[in-house]
Amino acid sequence: MKRVSIALLVGLLMTTAGCSSLTGADGPTVETETGTTAAVETNETTSGESTTEDGHSHSQTESGSNVSTEANRAEIDAEHTGEMAVMIDGDRVDLERSLGDDAPVRMNDVDTWSTNESVTLANVLSVAGVEADESSLSYDGESYDESVNGTEISYRVGSHEVDPEEYVLESDDKVWVLIVTDDSDVATPGEYIPPDQLHVHGTIDFVVDGTELDFSREKYQQAGHNDHFHFEGGHAEPWHAHSPHVTLAYGMSTLEGINMTDEAVVYNGTRYPYDGERGTATVTVNGEPVDPTEYYLKNGDSVAIEIGSSA
Repeated sequence: MKRVSIALLVGLLMTTAGCSSLTGADGPTVETETGTTAAVETNETTSGESTTEDGHSHSQTESGSNVSTEANRAEIDAEHTGEMAVMIDGDRVDLERSLGDDAPVRMNDVDTWSTNESVTLANVLSVAGVEADESSLSYDGESYDESVNGTEISYRVGSHEVDPEEYVLESDDKVWVLIVTDDSDVATPGEYIPPDQLHVHGTIDFVVDGTELDFSREKYQQAGHNDHFHFEGGHAEPWHAHSPHVTLAYGMSTLEGINMTDEAVVYNGTRYPYDGERGTATVTVNGEPVDPTEYYLKNGDSVAIEIGSSA
């Protein structure tokens, strides 16, 4: 009798726990309304990533958690809120420390800003010690001007370039201020930005002899791929760059079968020079030709690469 009781108890525990060998599921299980067990559907991908509401998976942080910026912002009691990053020659301005409680915009964490006022981007930057206008910027005793060869100044909200003195911050704005000079000692691809922080996204069309590459294919996806630049979640759009110092050439050269230099695009072993006679290549970003080895990918960039005998 004692053996029978133990056997019955073990069987009851296995049923209650939803043993995976019984359900055929490897993950956790729950008891359904009918009393049977079923596998719990999770948001984890096979590569250990978590999937966001827009269908794109973001790698987990080192602690194993994936912070939802949108969820954090929803809890902020402010009329306007968004995200912002200011990178000057490879160094990120600590807005969290620079903007005090009496500033027109408050930083709720390293990325997230909030305000109840109507303020321009230049006004906010000025309080943080960054004096900015459309073509120049000063910070920490250094001045930068686009008239100086090799100096690039970008004020971008989403995918749009803005004049910081005229642009008034709006809810959900994702702001990037990026200064790059020839004197910068930042090595591509630069310092890695975790997936739960503000990073760079865009689109790309890569056409080979009239046929567009499908970057949703498994070999182009994130698993086993590059952390600084990748596609993920089975999607061809957007690409993700986890640093503001990822050049177009670096990003594309992380993909299988593709390499880019300042002279040519190499695809599956065939070289397509930018000025070749038999095979040619064109590379543009937002409709403008660029040197892919020098151009840093920015949020909202639309990249077009066309290669072939008649590109």
